[in-house]
Amino acid sequence: MAQRNKTVVARLIRGILSQVSWIRKRDLHILTSMSVTYTSDARFTIVGSPEHDDWNLRIDYVQPRDAGIYECQVNTEPKIYRAVALKVL
Repeated sequence: MAQRNKTVVARLIRGILSQVSWIRKRDLHILTSMSVTYTSDARFTIVGSPEHDDWNLRIDYVQPRDAGIYECQVNTEPKIYRAVALKVL
């Protein structure tokens, strides 16, 4: 849960040295893949320590339109994923 205009960080399971992506489920938009950002919205960034395999999604100045499910996917076999539900107050 996040308050409007605050920052939220969605933490992920360890990437196990594999390809890690964050996806917004409502429109299946790939937001990030590893340290590359695929959205023009600069509020979305990756934070953490790639050296330690940390790939957390940070959303600055959270807005009501940001509410929804975000999914972290790790490209392993079998695929590892974690969904995070964001509610905005």
